[in-house]
Amino acid sequence: MYKKILKLTLIIAMAAFIAGCQQQASSGAKVGFVDTQKVFKECKAGTEGMEYLKNASEEFQSTFTEMQKELAGNQTEENTQKFQAALGEYQNKMGAEQNRIIEALQNGFTKAVDEYRTANGYSAILSTESAISYDKDADISDKIIEAMNKMAIKIKPE
Repeated sequence: MYKKILKLTLIIAMAAFIAGCQQQASSGAKVGFVDTQKVFKECKAGTEGMEYLKNASEEFQSTFTEMQKELAGNQTEENTQKFQAALGEYQNKMGAEQNRIIEALQNGFTKAVDEYRTANGYSAILSTESAISYDKDADISDKIIEAMNKMAIKIKPE
């Protein structure tokens, strides 16, 4: 009888030890969430990028308004082709600028998230867009915005 009680006590102790190890492993995972749209919209580089693209678009509008006025008075095949070529060139230039700015922002964002995750012991950082539900205390968007604002993210071309 004494042996059975001892075996039972050992089995209970082992089960408690294993359960404790499993709890410790699962509770060690620290996960944060980032609202990427908020970060790109509110960080300094994001607002600078939007302002830069807006100004470039306004310059384009004034240039092409002038070209349209000239075309209206002298609409030849050659002038129409020049207008179409200039429009295509502008679209290519703006597309390239948008891509360059998005790439610079994305690189800065990735670096900020990686550095924050490592420095603060997170196992993973996920986007809020991919989460079905999460604790608002796990949202680190403002911290990522702060980190990106400290970076020298190049928005304007040289």
